Amino acid sequence: MLLSGGLDSAVTAAIAASEGFEVHALTVRYGQRHSAELNAAARVARAVGAASHRHVDVDLRAIGGSALTDDIDVPKADPRSTIHDPRPPTYVPARNTVLLGLALAHAEAIGARDIFIGVSSVDYSGYPDCRPRFVRAFERLAGTATRAGADDGVRFRIHAPLQRMSKARTILRGIELGLDLSLTHSCYDPAPHGLACGLCDSCRLRRKGFEEAGVEDPTAYAAVSGRPRPRPRPREGVRVVEAYPALLGESSAAGTPCAIVRLAGCPLECRWCDTAYARDAASGTEMTVEEVVATVLGFGLRSVLVTGGEPLAQEGAGRLLSALADAGMDVMLETSGALDIRTVDPRVRRIVDIKCPSSGMMDRNLDSNVRELRPTDEIKFAIADRADYEWAREVVRREALDRRCTVLFSPVAGRMDAAALAERIIADRLPVRLQIQLHRVLWPDRDRGV
Repeated sequence: MLLSGGLDSAVTAAIAASEGFEVHALTVRYGQRHSAELNAAARVARAVGAASHRHVDVDLRAIGGSALTDDIDVPKADPRSTIHDPRPPTYVPARNTVLLGLALAHAEAIGARDIFIGVSSVDYSGYPDCRPRFVRAFERLAGTATRAGADDGVRFRIHAPLQRMSKARTILRGIELGLDLSLTHSCYDPAPHGLACGLCDSCRLRRKGFEEAGVEDPTAYAAVSGRPRPRPRPREGVRVVEAYPALLGESSAAGTPCAIVRLAGCPLECRWCDTAYARDAASGTEMTVEEVVATVLGFGLRSVLVTGGEPLAQEGAGRLLSALADAGMDVMLETSGALDIRTVDPRVRRIVDIKCPSSGMMDRNLDSNVRELRPTDEIKFAIADRADYEWAREVVRREALDRRCTVLFSPVAGRMDAAALAERIIADRLPVRLQIQLHRVLWPDRDRGV
C-alpha cells in the first residue's frame, strides 16, 4: 500500500483494510519540500492497523522538473477561483511510475500480489500517471518485470479504488469506514508552523471536496479565515450505459421479460467480454438513483437485472440495488466475482460469473464470494475449451457448488460447441445447468439493447 499521508492514500488504505487485506504500508521520501505529509502517513498507518510501515528514500530533487522537487514556486491562487491548469507545475515527472516500481519490488519481496494506490482521475486529470490507462499499463508491466510474474505466473493487481471517485465521494467513503480524516495532510506547501496553506491546488481540491460532501473540514488553513459553509450532500448517482426492456438472455430465468440496467466501468479485461462498450467507467450518462428507479418502473415490468461492465465497481450500485428492491422489484445482479458481494442487499439475487483460465482473469476471482453464495444465488462459468471445462468441473466438485446454489455452464460463442459441452456434462453426470445465450440466438446481429 503506497501511503503518502494525504487524504486519498489514507482512504485507500482504509478501503484495503476493510476488504480484509493485510496492509503493509510503504511511504516514499522523494525529496518533496515538506515533511508534514510523511508525519501524517505514520498516523494513518496506525489508524488502519497496518501490519508494517516502511520508509524508502529516493531523492527526485536530483532530477527536478516540478514545483515539489525543484526551485519552482508552488502556484497559489485565490481560494474562490477555479482550478484549470491542465499541466500543473506540481506534476513530478514519472513519480507514480517510480513509486509503483518501489511498491512492486516490496510486494515481490514479501510475497504479496495486491498493490493499492490512491490515484484519481476525476477531480484532477492533469497528471497522466493518475489515469486508468497508466494503471492498466503498469499492471501489465508487473507481469514481465518481476521473477514472480514472468517465471512463477503470479499476476500482480494494481488496485486504484478511488480512480473514478470525486473528492467529495472519497471523503464520504472515508467517513463511512470510520477513518479520522483530521489525521491526513494534503498541502503542497505548508506554512512553517505546519498549517496547510489553503491556496495551493491540493488544498483547494480538499476544501472543495469537503464543501460538496456537506461535511465540516477538520483542516486548519493558514490563509483561510473560517471554513467554507457545507452544501447539502449531493444525491448519489451512477453512470448508466443503457436501460431497456428485454427478455433475459442468461441465468435460470432466461426467456422471461425483464428490465436491463447496464452500468459503466469494469476493472477487468476478460478475453471473452461481449460488452466491451461498457468497460469505460466514463461512458454512459450520469443519473441519480432516483432517476434510474423511475426509468425502470416506467417499463412496467416486475424484474430488473443490473449488469455491466462490473456494476459493483460503481460506488452508487449498492444504493441502486436497494432502491429497486424498495420499489417492489425482483432485483438481480450480474457481477464478475472479482468484487466482494457481501455488502449487496440480501433481497437481491446475485449471479456471480466465475472467470475460467482462458479468460485471462482467473486470478481475479474472489474466493470468499463462493462461501457467501445463498440458495437464491447463481454461479456461472463461461467455458471456452476443454481446459476451462475440467477446471470448472473441479471447482464444482471441490466446493459442492450444486448444494449452495444453481450452477450454470455457458459455452463461449465461437470457441466451445454447445453440443460438445452438453455431452461432457452428461458423461460426467455433473449437477450443473447448460446455459445458452438466448439473446444471441434471437438477435444474432445485435450487440446492444438485447
